[in-house]
Amino acid sequence: MSNITFDLSWREAVLEVLEVLETENPEDPDLAPKDLTDWSSIYIKYVQIFSKLQDAYDQMVHPQKRLDIKRALEACLGRMLEIRDWLTTLNDKVDLVSFDSILVDLKLTPLSVEIPIPRYFVSEREKELRERKKFMNALLDKYNVDATTDSNGNKLIPFPEEEAIKIIQANERGRQGRQKTKLVEKLKRQQAFDTEMQVSGRIIAPNEAAIKIQSVVRAHITRKKVKLMEEEELIFIGMKPKPRDENDNPITKQAKNLDRRRIMQGENRDEYEKALIALKERIFETEGPDMKEEIQDKINQWFVETRNPENGEYNSLPEEEDGGSKMILTEAEMEPDEPAEEAGKADKDAKDKDSKDKKGDKKGDKGDDKGEEEQEEQNEHKAPESKFITDIETSVKSYSGKWQERDESNNFFQKYDAEMVKDELRPVVYDEVRVEVDKDMRVLLENLREMVEAEKAARSGKKGKKGKKGKKDKKKKGKGKKDKKGKKGKGKKDLTADRSLESLYAELVEQGICRPYDTKNVKEYIGEFNFLGSALKQTDEIIRPSIGQTRELVKELCILPLGSEYLHERSPFCKAVLFYGVKDSGKSLLTNIVATSVGANIFNISPRNTDGKYKGKESQLMIHMVFKVARAMAPSVILIEEAEKVFCSDKKKQKEYLGDAEEKFDRIKKDLLKEMKTVKAGERLLVIGHSSEPQLCVKKDEKAFVGFFSKHVYLPLPDYASLRELWARKFANERIPLRPDFDLSSLTYISRGHTATAIEEVCKSIASSSRGKTVNEKPLTVNEIVTEMSKFDTTESEQDQELLEWSYKLPSNSNKGRAVSTASKKKGGKKDKGKKKKK
Repeated sequence: MSNITFDLSWREAVLEVLEVLETENPEDPDLAPKDLTDWSSIYIKYVQIFSKLQDAYDQMVHPQKRLDIKRALEACLGRMLEIRDWLTTLNDKVDLVSFDSILVDLKLTPLSVEIPIPRYFVSEREKELRERKKFMNALLDKYNVDATTDSNGNKLIPFPEEEAIKIIQANERGRQGRQKTKLVEKLKRQQAFDTEMQVSGRIIAPNEAAIKIQSVVRAHITRKKVKLMEEEELIFIGMKPKPRDENDNPITKQAKNLDRRRIMQGENRDEYEKALIALKERIFETEGPDMKEEIQDKINQWFVETRNPENGEYNSLPEEEDGGSKMILTEAEMEPDEPAEEAGKADKDAKDKDSKDKKGDKKGDKGDDKGEEEQEEQNEHKAPESKFITDIETSVKSYSGKWQERDESNNFFQKYDAEMVKDELRPVVYDEVRVEVDKDMRVLLENLREMVEAEKAARSGKKGKKGKKGKKDKKKKGKGKKDKKGKKGKGKKDLTADRSLESLYAELVEQGICRPYDTKNVKEYIGEFNFLGSALKQTDEIIRPSIGQTRELVKELCILPLGSEYLHERSPFCKAVLFYGVKDSGKSLLTNIVATSVGANIFNISPRNTDGKYKGKESQLMIHMVFKVARAMAPSVILIEEAEKVFCSDKKKQKEYLGDAEEKFDRIKKDLLKEMKTVKAGERLLVIGHSSEPQLCVKKDEKAFVGFFSKHVYLPLPDYASLRELWARKFANERIPLRPDFDLSSLTYISRGHTATAIEEVCKSIASSSRGKTVNEKPLTVNEIVTEMSKFDTTESEQDQELLEWSYKLPSNSNKGRAVSTASKKKGGKKDKGKKKKK
């Protein structure tokens, strides 16, 4: 793809942004979006715009264009997350929104709402992530820390060295035995052949044997030539396509081209960064003196204009914390013809307007409540004020002003534009020069004041009092120190103030709280969308979220806000998310996907992982260290497995959970709640909880357990469509070919109730067995797969149903009554009958 391809993609995205902004804020208020359908359409458009900007930013080579695209990209992404949060509000606070009916109306596929994860979340921190990985590996080697969990998150039991040696010896003896057996079989076959030759009395002469070997070889070569000639003839007459060369494969070519463009990106970026330093110095040298003179003249003029005519005293120059001379220079740049009376007039008009509004409010209070109800209804449909619209409009103006009409026919390699760089640097240089001038002018102001004091003293016959102003400043400084001390006393106590971040991180790695994890791609969480979500919503059936919906929800709640500090500060974000579902439903996989997608550390503070570490009151220190390091090394994920047991206050149940463990499961609860209160926007810290049995949480603890997590994500079992895709993908990953007439539908139907982990294990066991070596000659059958699948347990439907019903009891779920109504129907519908009698 050429440079113009991505320029056009950027242009299309800008045009679509203008259309969406017009749709959001039309001239006619009646045409403004109101209901869930209207806002869902706008959300889908933002997803499409974001996809185009993401592709353009990923492959754009021009360094200055990339900066402008990134601003537009993040602003659109932030607005998209705002609308997604508003959709949840319109959907009765239910996070899972079904877009199927809207996609049909718009003639789009579910891929249209598949949000791509921005690659720059990780690619722009590649060096940092490489150094972090290197540091962690060095710490693991230093402390001789081995892996305590497998790829699925299951705890590994330490293995005694003697038993390990015995197993290795047994395997080696077995290998030697098999090799010896093969040699003996070969010798037996040779002896049998020699015996047969002796019995038959036939002995082949060397010449005869050579002729036979030659004839076989010549026949093989001839057959090969004939086959090649046949293929060439078929290609010549157009009956067969030409064999493809791997180098001519368009997919391979595109991948190489994308890699080449990324290398060019880095080179152009480095040149641009060097140019920033060189051009800034040049502007300082050439234009700096003129800027300095201009600023001095304006400040001097301000001193003269604001001087007190009665006593001749000069006004103080504003402190640098308050903006310094910025306000003075801004006022000087205003038109001199503008009368000062207009400002007073505007204030007067504003006061009159406020008084009228107050009178109107009083009249409204006296009137009927109907107007208030109508206003409340309008406010319900009105989306909250956006924090990103201004940035989106600025990015559109930037594109129109800088790039829309720009001729780049001479810039084939997309290098930086020097004149544009100078225009960007001038305000920066001007501000730095202003700061220097402010310092000089403050010294000048002190001298002028001393002169005024001296003149006054000369007139009155007394000596001027020097340093009078300085005393006042000293008092102010003293007050400032006092305020600072007061604020410091109110802050939270740092338990590790005397320790460096590296030592804290090293200790967490040594204790096994921070560990390397398996890098996973979001595509590995395989599953399809629910195409009947809107239709099922109209019925009384409990709606099961599809894997596709869950995957998108995890992106929106966890990945996208964590990836950018700009987004985390402004867009709606979650402090804590609960992943709950049956065992092996993909909780650990999704956690690894979140961490991989944003390049985050995972700090595992699960009770079983921290058992025997930081005993007693030291758990407070552990939680403090984890949150401190997590903030400093953001983005970070803090993991709590078996989360429901952490919030259990029942002593009997705690003893049941304890088992062989030394420490109680709820020991981190108090300190965890304290730390969570201090988590702020922009810190990019996310707590993820795992739970396979959240319904076991006692009623008195359920409120604290549910309330701790901002969002609750249910991980469903694969449905028919997801299972069908799972089997096809897993067989392809293990290189197991399937016949065209393979009955995949029957296999999918039989495998209902199995998790994705079980299906993956089935495919791996077949591929690694002796049967896997013969699948090309003898294709697999459904019976063979079912036989292998029978070794794995299925998930009971009752357990899945319990989890689903528990999810509808959550306060954020408006359909919670539906689960209760279905349960009452099963019991005989006593509640319904009672209601009918009352009617």
